[in-house]
Amino acid sequence: MNLFRKLFKALQQGNVRYLVVGGVAANLHGIERATGDIDLMIDLEAENVIRFLNTVRELRLSPKIPVSLEDFANSDKRKEWREDKGMLVFSLYDPEHPYFLLDVMTEAPIDFDNAYRDRKIIDFGGIPVPTASIHALIEMKKGTGRPQDEADVRHLRMILEDDKNEA
Repeated sequence: MNLFRKLFKALQQGNVRYLVVGGVAANLHGIERATGDIDLMIDLEAENVIRFLNTVRELRLSPKIPVSLEDFANSDKRKEWREDKGMLVFSLYDPEHPYFLLDVMTEAPIDFDNAYRDRKIIDFGGIPVPTASIHALIEMKKGTGRPQDEADVRHLRMILEDDKNEA
């Protein structure tokens, strides 16, 4: 089974509140560009984090850094990672498929509840995948200083403009 499909199906079955963000979300909105990982923003409410960890544990994903998977559930630990190490994402990989990389934001860069309400559901082989809206992606990507994010913002704005002109 495709690893993306397996992930999305497991997150759905685990009742995890999440949004696909980053390059994959840009792809799903119509921007053709290469990306090497899946970026997720999850609801960092304690019960949702536990559901997320249970799901990735079942998928046998492991942290790329030498920490316990359970460390992600500790909000103080996530804050320490961000402040002391500049760690914006918690990276997980599949030891059987080491090229498969899942990056989970250690802090929501925008209001999760608002972004979740505004999400776009994209069908991925019969699995509904909650994806950050174009507006949310623009908000997340603008001002990062990363050239790829700046390019994504330009392309996302062009998609919005095209949609407006078609309406």
